[in-house]
Amino acid sequence: MGTDLKRTTIFLTAEQHERLRRLAFERRTSMAKLLRDAALEILEDEEDVREGLKALSDEEGTISWAQYQQGRQERRGEL
Repeated sequence: MGTDLKRTTIFLTAEQHERLRRLAFERRTSMAKLLRDAALEILEDEEDVREGLKALSDEEGTISWAQYQQGRQERRGEL
């Protein structure tokens, strides 16, 4: 791994530890790799949520519900 890693400590129950150990064995990887991958997924999900909320708050180029309804009514009158 080419990146600089930092050490951290987490506490797992005996059951969590055993399940993680078995999963790592089944996938032929390390417990640390599984935990890093899970942490990365959480961080990426959080980033996606923040970007999504930012996009939803951008009202440029949008119309209000009332404007939309009025436009539909006008189009129906043209049909």
